[in-house]
Order: sequence, then structure tokens, then C-alpha cells
Amino acid sequence: MGRNRVINLDDTGWKILSELQQNPRIPYREIGRRVNLSCSSVLERIRRMEEEGIIQNYQVVLDAQKIGYTIQAIIKIKFYSLNDEEILLEKLRSNAYVRQLWVTTGESDFIMETVFPAMEGMNDFLVMLGKHGRTFSSIVIDKPIFNAQLYPPARMDGL
Repeated sequence: MGRNRVINLDDTGWKILSELQQNPRIPYREIGRRVNLSCSSVLERIRRMEEEGIIQNYQVVLDAQKIGYTIQAIIKIKFYSLNDEEILLEKLRSNAYVRQLWVTTGESDFIMETVFPAMEGMNDFLVMLGKHGRTFSSIVIDKPIFNAQLYPPARMDGL
């Protein structure tokens, strides 16, 4: 069984995931009430989903601007060499400015979501990246859509 194996969830499994995505702190008893299962059945299903890797962790989503990271940017980089990719990936794993990073195909090798408390920090970050590849950056003005919740694939077919 490979890492990218698709696990088919039944309707109840999706309902449980929906409840957890809306509120990860919801009590199992309340989930059970909403999906018509006992608390122990909900707990067992959630444990299985964690073991299968469907649920990977529980996170707090912070509003970066409210805690001083007033500049948000999307930065793309095209590496000079494969060696640059390995070196940079190691540097970025522990970089506090990088919130998300995607390894991509096409005109960019990495695309990252970043936050900075000031332009000086962003400039220093871009200078560091520039040693490893050509960068393209865009300052985020607004984030009108943030949809972290996933739905059963069949519900998405009509879009």
C-alpha cells in the first residue's frame, strides 16, 4: 500500500471529517450526536483516519497580520541547479517566514507563501533566495477566499 493510496470514505466518515474541519475541538460526543453514532464509534473512526494518514494533525490558524506579520507574499523560484534545490529546501524547512511551500512543475520549482514583519525582512529573504535561483514575488493585497475544508469528490463534480 503506497503513500498516495486513495482511501474511500463512507458518508458517515465524510460527515465526521466535515465536523472536525469546521471545529477541530468539537467533543466526540457532539460529533456522535450529529452523525448518529456512539462516542466510542466516533473515536474509533477518528483513530483509524489518523492511522491511515487522512487526518494528519490539528492546527491553530493564526491571523499573521494581527501578530505583526503585516506583509504577506507569494514567492516563486526557479533554481540554478539541482544542488541549489537541496540546499534551499533544507534552509526553508526551519525558516519562520515560510508558511507553506509547494514543489511544482512548470516555470517555477518552488512556490511559497511567506509572511514578514517588515519589507527589510522580505528583502533579506529574497537576497538569500537569489543565491540559489531566479525569484518572482508578489505582495498579497487581500485573501478573499480561504477554504480549508475538503468535501467528498462527488460533490465537486458540478463545479
